[in-house]
Amino acid sequence: MGSCSHSLPSFSKVLKEIKSKIRRTKSNTLNRSLPDELCHRISLTDIKAATNNFHKNKIIANGDTGFIYGGKINGGFYAIKRLIPTSDSLLPLVELRCGAEILCQLRHPNILSLIGFCDEKKEMIHVYEYVNNGSLHDNLHSQNYDPIPWKRRLEICIGVARALHYLHTGAKFILIHRDVSSKNILLDDQWTSKLCNFGFCKRGPLSLSRGTVSIEVESDITYTFACLAPEVARTSRVSTKSDVFSFGVVLFEVLCRRRVFDAKLQMEQRFLYTWARKCIENGTIYSIIDPYLKGKISPQCLKKFLEIAYSCVQYEENKRPTMGEVEATLELALELQKQEEYEMESINPQGEFICEEA
Repeated sequence: MGSCSHSLPSFSKVLKEIKSKIRRTKSNTLNRSLPDELCHRISLTDIKAATNNFHKNKIIANGDTGFIYGGKINGGFYAIKRLIPTSDSLLPLVELRCGAEILCQLRHPNILSLIGFCDEKKEMIHVYEYVNNGSLHDNLHSQNYDPIPWKRRLEICIGVARALHYLHTGAKFILIHRDVSSKNILLDDQWTSKLCNFGFCKRGPLSLSRGTVSIEVESDITYTFACLAPEVARTSRVSTKSDVFSFGVVLFEVLCRRRVFDAKLQMEQRFLYTWARKCIENGTIYSIIDPYLKGKISPQCLKKFLEIAYSCVQYEENKRPTMGEVEATLELALELQKQEEYEMESINPQGEFICEEA
């Protein structure tokens, strides 16, 4: 098994590199607006009316690159993200161009919809569909949320798998998200998962291309280093299999309800995926599963879930499955859960599953 201590560049070094690149094109980026044919332009007057002139009482969340307001536009309630570039962080410029241009062309039930944009008077504002159940990360780790039932967790993961499968094969061009993490998975009032934050998304060749496509990037910066595929840090190249790796980390996070990185733990336990891999190999994985789920996961479902999660975080790219295979396996795991629950209820309505460790 490979070492968990990958040689990752410091965040300050990577940020310095991307700032340098952005400064060279800053004026062009600011002066260009998104194509009207791709996305709906919303006037600054309407934005200010919806947010009461960006009043603090309208703020519903603090994003990494600006404030997110809640407000009504043309009778609909939306999330209005006001991007704020500063001298210390020009990342919003990347998000404005890359993320918005890509999102304008995507339509999928498991991808957060970009409704429109505003770029008047040097403002950079995105208007998204509003989802009110927070992020998957908050639901897993915040004390303000109730534990998510197992079948619902499976359905959330299946939704994200479908979104990634669509990005890799269903759009005109191959798209690599590059920042798959529980923080970038939002949940609506029906618990439908919505993949978001396309600021670092990379476009590849036409999706008809065969095999794994590897793309060199200027920097391997992502918001979630603990989900970063090892080859990305090593070679500064990304592929669809990089997204598969990151999604595998999220699968373990969902199962164990543990943070993907915890510096307070012993060295071998700090990265969740390396610890989970070792526990699977040692037959002790059941000891680190979310206590809330114990007795609630059918043995066959758990077996399938662990098989696919383990295969996703293989260190060699060619040993990882495609997102289509991941999606199909998770759907099978859900069906096994439903089937075994039905059989269990017919025998003993109060019974619990017993999952023995290998």
